[in-house]
Amino acid sequence: MAWTVRVNGVEKVAYGTLRPDYFVDNMVIMSETGALGPGSSNAALRAHTAPVVELEMNTEIDAQVGQPVTLSARVTDDGLPRRSGGGLFGGGGGLPVTDDGTLNLNRALRPPSRITVQKVNGLHMTWHIYRAPVAGGASFNPAQIATWEDTRPYSNSPWASSWVAPDLPEDDRWVTEVTFHQPGTYVLQGRADDGGLFTDSRVTVRVSRPVL
Repeated sequence: MAWTVRVNGVEKVAYGTLRPDYFVDNMVIMSETGALGPGSSNAALRAHTAPVVELEMNTEIDAQVGQPVTLSARVTDDGLPRRSGGGLFGGGGGLPVTDDGTLNLNRALRPPSRITVQKVNGLHMTWHIYRAPVAGGASFNPAQIATWEDTRPYSNSPWASSWVAPDLPEDDRWVTEVTFHQPGTYVLQGRADDGGLFTDSRVTVRVSRPVL
């Protein structure tokens, strides 16, 4: 099967197949993101579903440059896969420490070896800029968790060896502020991720210059 799309004089072709070895289900997604170990499978994981997201603001927002916009989402989940216990270093914390509580620099500079990519499991909600008129046109508070496979040891990413999933809010509400520095139309994408599966939501923000 093939789908042909012509836009602005450019033609692109997307190909599809019914071959079963190309089939992608939730178990494949969880394995490919590193949430599961090689060959991991059980009835509970096969029944696992992605987080449920309820946005608590409009999906189209008007804002002004320099005016913080609040993004609020209520996220619920089935608790699977089981939350990782303290990052890939283990021990209940993100960074390896000695018996007296100081940083174990020797271990910290030697991240754990991994045969395949591994991901720290734990429910979180994060936002990023999906479309923007300019680069660097917006900033988030607090800093948002990376949605891409950033394996640098101390990056704010579930694939980083020192990363620990944030504590869950008591009311299931994740609140973030975004401030825009340039006018234009922005599309923000929020991702609720439990480590294994994720749910994406999008919000369009039309940003104008302040009225003087």
